Amino acid sequence: MLLTQHKGILSPLTWLMGVIINAMYNLFNTMGVETIALSIIVFTILVRVAMMPLNFKSTRSSKIQQYLQPEFKKIQKKYKGKKDQESMLAQQRETSELQKKYGIKMTSGCLTSFIQFPIMMSLYYVMLNLPAYIGKIKALYTPIAAAITSSDGWAAKFTAFVTTNSKSFARATEAVKYFSASATPTDACSSQATNYVIDILGKCNSSQLDSLSSIFGSNVGNAIANSSAGINRANDFILGINLSEAPGLALTWALIIPIASFIFQFLSMKVMPAAPTTGDAQQEAQMKSMKTMMYVMSIFSFFITVSVPAGLGLYWAVGGFIAFVTTVIINAYYDRADMAEIVAKAKEKAEIKYKKELQKNGGKPKKSFLDKMQEAAYGQSDSQEASENSKGMNKYGGARLKNYSSSTSLKNNEETSKNVQYKPGSIAAKANALKQYNEKGDNK
Repeated sequence: MLLTQHKGILSPLTWLMGVIINAMYNLFNTMGVETIALSIIVFTILVRVAMMPLNFKSTRSSKIQQYLQPEFKKIQKKYKGKKDQESMLAQQRETSELQKKYGIKMTSGCLTSFIQFPIMMSLYYVMLNLPAYIGKIKALYTPIAAAITSSDGWAAKFTAFVTTNSKSFARATEAVKYFSASATPTDACSSQATNYVIDILGKCNSSQLDSLSSIFGSNVGNAIANSSAGINRANDFILGINLSEAPGLALTWALIIPIASFIFQFLSMKVMPAAPTTGDAQQEAQMKSMKTMMYVMSIFSFFITVSVPAGLGLYWAVGGFIAFVTTVIINAYYDRADMAEIVAKAKEKAEIKYKKELQKNGGKPKKSFLDKMQEAAYGQSDSQEASENSKGMNKYGGARLKNYSSSTSLKNNEETSKNVQYKPGSIAAKANALKQYNEKGDNK
């Protein structure tokens, strides 16, 4: 392992990404393909194929919810205009019960984004320092580094070079610290020093590499001349785009990658099936926020890929294209599928899962994060919620979609409200205590 590899919370995943990319590069290199571009493209395809089951599951949830839209509207109609706490809680509970009955998960589409982020960040660190992870690319820079470190007074000269071009090497954090004007390297002949030299060389453009010839003399110049062709073949993409450099906002061919990233990210979001309304204000707000975030991500992808190495932008652009194509295919499948049969299977699977949860949790259903938030907000007791969920699942279990009937109804009579158990200290418990106090005063 090189000393210049990324160190941090993502270092294990970054190391794994480096191993995979290195293996692919070695394979394609033996076939005569020296550019890193093919390795990135194939890696992106493998990642997207691995995530297809998640995309398929997310689309299925959306399609099932669309099919069940009449049932959600029944719940909306039942509680239309009712803004009291008990009615709002009852509507949320019935909506949640209907979703659980058919295994609908509102946030399943977010999972792919959460998985993508650490992969993308890890790939960013790999692309930021390719010689530290790709052995054959390191080998291209090693002769140049060896020629530099064998020159007389090389440390001071190289420190001056790094200081002069500090903006270009800003992302080579450790190497820049090592070659700082205030701290000239003391272990100039160590392997660590050589690695840091390679870090800097890996971020040099053609003119910067050429300038090293005049600084260090003919030995370094000859080493650069011998390695430059291989370095260019490793980093070059179509139209002369250098995958190790950031495209920037200049009108060059490299700008194609950020534009393609934006277009394909936007299209992949656009073709995702829209989740229908459920009448649950909290879930509606959540879905609206997710939709806004998806479109913001498209714009965000453009500005990010402008400022990071083009290789990472290539990963993002190819990933967006694959996501767009696979979503179109999955949508086409469900548009032609028998949704009644799919819904029936989803219901059966959800019932089996619910029974397993009851057995595992001692007769209590597993609580989602949303369930816990609702309980905290409204002071619903565990025993009350378990009883109502059980009634809901049992009653829904034998119901057909056309004659769907809710398990939850408003209990407005005085005797029932007295028997309701509220969580101590909750808003509902305090309101109930005040109500009983007022009733006692009226009876005097």
